[in-house]
Amino acid sequence: MVRALQCSCVRVQPALQDGGSLRTRILLVLTAVLAGAAFAQRADYEGPTILSRGIGPVLAGGGDLLRIRPYLSVTGVYDTGLTPVSVNSQGQIPKEDGYGGELGFGALGYHSWRDTVLGLDYRGDVRHYSQQSYYDGSDHTLSLGVTHQLSRRVVLSLREAAGTYSRSFGPMGGLGYFDPSFADIPQNELFDGRTHYLTTMGDLTLQKGPRLSFNMGGSGMVVRRRSRSLIGVTGWTARGDTAYRVGRNQVIGVDYGFHHFDYTSAFGASDIHTLGLNWTARIGRNWSFGLRAGASRVETLGLRRVTLDPIIAAILGQSSGIETFYRVNYVPSANARLTRTFRRSSVSFEYDRGTGSGNGIYLTSQQESFGLNASYTASRRWNVGASAGYDNFRSLGQTLGKYESYHGGGGVTFQMTSVLHFVARFDGRHYDIDNTDFKRTHYRASLGIALSPGDMPLSLW
Repeated sequence: MVRALQCSCVRVQPALQDGGSLRTRILLVLTAVLAGAAFAQRADYEGPTILSRGIGPVLAGGGDLLRIRPYLSVTGVYDTGLTPVSVNSQGQIPKEDGYGGELGFGALGYHSWRDTVLGLDYRGDVRHYSQQSYYDGSDHTLSLGVTHQLSRRVVLSLREAAGTYSRSFGPMGGLGYFDPSFADIPQNELFDGRTHYLTTMGDLTLQKGPRLSFNMGGSGMVVRRRSRSLIGVTGWTARGDTAYRVGRNQVIGVDYGFHHFDYTSAFGASDIHTLGLNWTARIGRNWSFGLRAGASRVETLGLRRVTLDPIIAAILGQSSGIETFYRVNYVPSANARLTRTFRRSSVSFEYDRGTGSGNGIYLTSQQESFGLNASYTASRRWNVGASAGYDNFRSLGQTLGKYESYHGGGGVTFQMTSVLHFVARFDGRHYDIDNTDFKRTHYRASLGIALSPGDMPLSLW
């Protein structure tokens, strides 16, 4: 029964005897539901959900994630390569190191009612550096999902992503309920400056029968950066798709989406039309593979710097100027995800290529990313998580070099008592811009203890 309902908000029958397996399967159900990937209550449905509905990586951990779980942590931190949005007396962007302490707090997990499921992942921290007080501050990220079964064939899904942070690493954790790129969450900032973001998403899924379903939705997003040197963005999206189950373990579909971006502190806007084809399959009992391929038409209006004719330059006394441009680009769009879920662990491989709103320097850009995420709960005391990835940007309107970023890290928690946990994490990131001297390598290490009630080790990554 549970296998047949991994993409639907349902009431699970208590007849299963394997409690650990039951908890793991329910976790998969709720993860898919909060991603807006709900289908109607059909016991004969076993197919996975198409990627166009924004499903995120499968959340790792044990049965404790089935209920809201608070935590409080105290850690020592060491950061290298801190980069302010400023220049020094030599006109260079500085790189600084700092060590200090951090107080973390939050709550994560699920709560379910008869026809409604709530998923919450809130993480906050307050930090202080002993010698680099300029970087003191507080970061907060929120990932929230509510899915309600309106009727036997109609499901409403509401999702919210919000945060404020000042580390160029961007939000770490708290994004497993939906794909960060689907929610336009900024993650490739160039500086350690304050960034605020808010994305609101809503979807309605109609199951016409045991095989055919339709989904329509929309979202609005706002990104603002404290520095006046960096550009913010306001945007909205309208989307729709249809999916058809082929056999018991495959789904095919087609989707269309429209994105609009307006930029603050700059003259510019973009309209993006995207059409894609979807195919997903369940491979055996534990593997799931999703593939989406399509193309986008990108209309961009903005300003760019140009070199003036020598005669004009001689008259004006300057060698360059600013002009308005309008450009149409056709770019490929593709997504792929391979996920393996075990009883107490999961691993996912992801690839994404499309268009995005940029990072405050880059505006509308063609973006590409690879990602690997893994989590393993070893017995009732240890949880280990690791991630690695690669990102690049190519501006569709500006004259900028290619941006590239490599990142990776991992963390471990050890449950010492029913409420006390040892926590440690290390992360690294290298990024640069072609044809410039701007290159950065950041490292962050943290070590400390956390308080969180539960029978399983705290899973923060």
